[in-house]
Amino acid sequence: MSFSSERFVLLVATLFLIPSPGEGQQLQQGINIVERVVAVVGDSMISQTQIDESLLSMEARGWTRPTGAAELLEAKLEILDQLINLQLIVQEAAKDSLLAVSEEELEDRVQVQIDGQVRQFGTLGRLQQALAEQNMTLALYREQQKNLIRQQVLQERYFAKRGRSSENVVVTDEEARAYFDENQDLFPDRPETFVIETIQLEPEATDAVKAVALARADSVLGLILEGGDFAELAVRFTDEPGDAGGELGWIRRDGSFVEEFEEVAFGIPDGVPSRPVETQFGYHLILVERIRGGERRVRHILFAPEITTSDVEANDARAESFADRLRAGETTMEELGLEPDTVLLPLDAIAQTSPGLAGGLQNAQVGDVIGPVTVADPRAANARLLAGLLEIRPGGPGEFSEFDDMIVERMKNERLTATVIEELRSQAYIDIRLGEG
Repeated sequence: MSFSSERFVLLVATLFLIPSPGEGQQLQQGINIVERVVAVVGDSMISQTQIDESLLSMEARGWTRPTGAAELLEAKLEILDQLINLQLIVQEAAKDSLLAVSEEELEDRVQVQIDGQVRQFGTLGRLQQALAEQNMTLALYREQQKNLIRQQVLQERYFAKRGRSSENVVVTDEEARAYFDENQDLFPDRPETFVIETIQLEPEATDAVKAVALARADSVLGLILEGGDFAELAVRFTDEPGDAGGELGWIRRDGSFVEEFEEVAFGIPDGVPSRPVETQFGYHLILVERIRGGERRVRHILFAPEITTSDVEANDARAESFADRLRAGETTMEELGLEPDTVLLPLDAIAQTSPGLAGGLQNAQVGDVIGPVTVADPRAANARLLAGLLEIRPGGPGEFSEFDDMIVERMKNERLTATVIEELRSQAYIDIRLGEG
């Protein structure tokens, strides 16, 4: 068994998704008597359950469990080897109080992770449903993320404190190429991708209806300025789906939100509500609760102008008219006064945004116009999407040029880690009991 087995290191990366041996498993605290100890590292233990959980986690990500007893034991020993390495770093980092990770920092980082997952799934309820399908609660997921982040931060700070950097480790192009050639199955094939330009047409409310929404926003802003709680008022008045008190979590200025929203969110001081901000969704009141570097923790209240049936029907007719003119070659999206977005995506990614668009692309040819179709975002239920197919790029095996930077960085980190681990192992008490008896 060799620690430098890079092939297996990629698999056991999943170990960081389960609780570490250092989380509440010190020997002096006692352990469950039915829990079999497979290794002792300093004053901490590693249990058989952790090995079993690691195997299950790896299987869930495509690893095939060996059928032979000898091969399975070798796999378990490789996992144990990695758990020992992880524990050694965590123990060493824990000796230095300057490397400690505060509970506040952990909570903030975990919330960022969960906020990102909520945005990916659309709502908190959908995330909870997905977790339930894996027999996991949101509380358990939060605790696992906290353990993972604590370990990651401790390791980062430990290596930084030692003045080590992977930039000082040299990996040649020949070594990176050899790694790629020897591990082709570790790199995903390039999927078939579609280059499309898209426009999204939204129903437009009348000026009178917009004025009503703006008046509502001004009224609630007055309540806030009089001392009303922003989160409570968001629950009462927002037109945003859900009732999370307008919580958006930590956000970056990266285009995840419309430009008008981001400009205000990153331009106002914390603790002071904004004036009503108009976007394509309506009027927003924005509150920045905290600022951390390039991030803002934000809440908002949305006041959406009421869209009537006639507004929706007018938008549908406009979309159909545009599609007919585009198919006939009478005009282009630019000539229609629209600003199309050009994207390059595989079909499954397109399906997440618009199943109808993905279905229309399956048998489409370059030059075809697809739509009008609906989009998956519940906030844009009445929007209609048009797309022009510009290019189809065939799938196939991934090329070295697509992964070379990632491979070099991975090899540098592995070599740096191996050097540190070798030093720590030479100084630590390690008693491996797996395979005994």
